[in-house]
Amino acid sequence: MLVASYSHADAQTVSPKRELRGVWISTHLSLDWPNRLQTPEQQRAALASILDHNKATGMNAAFLQVRSQADAMYPSELEPWSYYLTNQQGSAPAPSWDPLQYAIAETRKRGMEFHAWINPYRAVANTATESNNAQYAASHVSRAHPEWLLQVGTVKILNPGLPQVRDHVVGVIMDIVNRYDIDGLHFDDYFYPNGVINDDAAYAADPRGFPNTAAGRADWRRDNINLLIERVNAGIQAAKPWVKFGVSPSGIYRSSSDPAVGSPTAAGALQHYTHLFADTRKWIEQGWVDYLAPQVYWYMGQAGSDYSLLVPWWNNNAYARHMYVGLADYKMNTSGWTNPDQINNQIALNRSLWNISGQIHFRHAFLQGNALGYRTSLMNGHYKRPALLPVMAWKGLGAPGAPANLAASLDQDNAVQLAWTAPGDSADEFEKTRRFAIYRSEQRDMDLDAPGKLLAATDMATPVFADRTAEAGKYYYYTVTALNRLSVESARANTVSNDFEPPVVRTREASVTLANGTASIAPAEVDGGTTDNWGVELLSLSRSSFSCSDIGTQRVQLTALDKGGHESSAEASVQVLGTMPQPEVTAGAAAITLGYGPQSVSLTASDKAGASAEYAWSPAAGLSATSGAVTSFTPTSAGSFSFTVQAASPQGCFAQASVTVPVIDARCGDGKVAVCHKTGSSSNPASQVCVAPSAVEAHLSKGAVLGACSQ
Repeated sequence: MLVASYSHADAQTVSPKRELRGVWISTHLSLDWPNRLQTPEQQRAALASILDHNKATGMNAAFLQVRSQADAMYPSELEPWSYYLTNQQGSAPAPSWDPLQYAIAETRKRGMEFHAWINPYRAVANTATESNNAQYAASHVSRAHPEWLLQVGTVKILNPGLPQVRDHVVGVIMDIVNRYDIDGLHFDDYFYPNGVINDDAAYAADPRGFPNTAAGRADWRRDNINLLIERVNAGIQAAKPWVKFGVSPSGIYRSSSDPAVGSPTAAGALQHYTHLFADTRKWIEQGWVDYLAPQVYWYMGQAGSDYSLLVPWWNNNAYARHMYVGLADYKMNTSGWTNPDQINNQIALNRSLWNISGQIHFRHAFLQGNALGYRTSLMNGHYKRPALLPVMAWKGLGAPGAPANLAASLDQDNAVQLAWTAPGDSADEFEKTRRFAIYRSEQRDMDLDAPGKLLAATDMATPVFADRTAEAGKYYYYTVTALNRLSVESARANTVSNDFEPPVVRTREASVTLANGTASIAPAEVDGGTTDNWGVELLSLSRSSFSCSDIGTQRVQLTALDKGGHESSAEASVQVLGTMPQPEVTAGAAAITLGYGPQSVSLTASDKAGASAEYAWSPAAGLSATSGAVTSFTPTSAGSFSFTVQAASPQGCFAQASVTVPVIDARCGDGKVAVCHKTGSSSNPASQVCVAPSAVEAHLSKGAVLGACSQ
């Protein structure tokens, strides 16, 4: 299978082919969705509207919060239904429905990836609401297992230092992974809260060799979270290795002037390594997460924490995993965020950095609010063109089979309709087709990785697409690839175009003169003004070479291939000029008799075609010359001697003629000539006599023949 290279081929400031574009959809406090007072039907419609909005903005991934404080936006035997869904924690929606399953299906229908966003530790967001029985059911962990909780200020979390808490959180996560066809499992930035932490009992019960010092306890807390991260990753990989696991920490790992330690930010900034005990750099370095999405919620140039300095630091600490950036859409049109292009400029910086593979917007309601028109600007600028999701090569590069039989047609509204044969499905999850990518170019040889060539991607694995953006009077090439759930791409299909008119071929007569027996002609010499609506790419002839056997009128086919791959042909006449010699040879005597009469014969060649020819004779033995129209043959022995003359016309055409000269040996010695009398008698069939040359005629008159009777 053919797969492309998925590293950043270019640090691009233009719209790249691959980029994660995500939106956080918060359910905590019903910040984005759902309205707990709505009916299930209204809630479904509202979620569908959110996804439509995200799709229209140009997003390709949705991060829906399905567990915000040890509750569930889906039916679960481990945790109660969310208060924010039904207005009563633990009460199932009526009529019954599964919001998580619905969200997955609706996200997929829109061609987007679905990430289940959970908060692993938060249990009670505000202790002032803990007595509210509507918000906290009897089955909620705060009431079922209060011993599992750790309070920091007004927040209660599941104590990361307790093994039973890790068991519970992993159990909840694997329940989601095993039961639902999610694309990703996503943690937010809530780990240990920032504040005074009283976890002495948990440390005493399980110190694992960490010293009871400030530094030792800090390392122990970080290890508690490390254990969970590593275990979740292992569980997902064992169950569904294609599911992505990522974390979105706060935007500063550590503050340091030394980039090997941390980023160039003010020392007083919140640092999740120090204050939240989250060693995110270790997680990505160890390959325990597939991506990080640090929430870099500061503007470019901000004193102390500058987006322009923080993001390059994260870029340099990606460790061959994906790095996305969390964007603070919620701050648009607040202090320091009055530049309408702030988000646009941040995305441009992201695209210029080799290891930044996209961004996630916080959050949907603010994207919908469109402060300062920034969302409109995104739609018309950075997100105008589609983007495929970046490929996680470490998860596998198995790809679907290639689409085939791509064909194009013109719809009644002039849209270019594309249809193709989908590859056969596979039992291998990595070889299943999730979607198709459609490419368009004004050049036949498309670089599919080049920015701007990706036209669209189908929402589902539907083998049809209509290009309604083709400009009138313009022609394009198209091809298609198949994508699996990880956006690994198949080999491309055949190439087609929206040119449906064949060329009009016109011809004219042409002539060629043979030289050295051959002649050739170019298509342009018989082209009489061939035209095409898009352009002629190639003219070719059914034959372009001629020889002496073709002298006269020859018919050839001129074929035109246009840029759309269409062919047309027409016949043309070619006059092949030249002469073919017709040699003949005459001999000055019918035969030669050695010892009597002329002892040589003249051989003369001529051309019946009347052309001026050159002659060559063979074999050379006995001839006075081997070239020229006349030669003579003088034999030295009796026999039958054949000679061939080859005539060559000025154009290099050749023909041959032959002559045979019989030679009789009539020599007896002493100057006498042998004659033979053939009587015909059986007893005396022949008698030979040797006579003087002067007596030969007398013997011949009596029926004798020259030569010995034995000849």
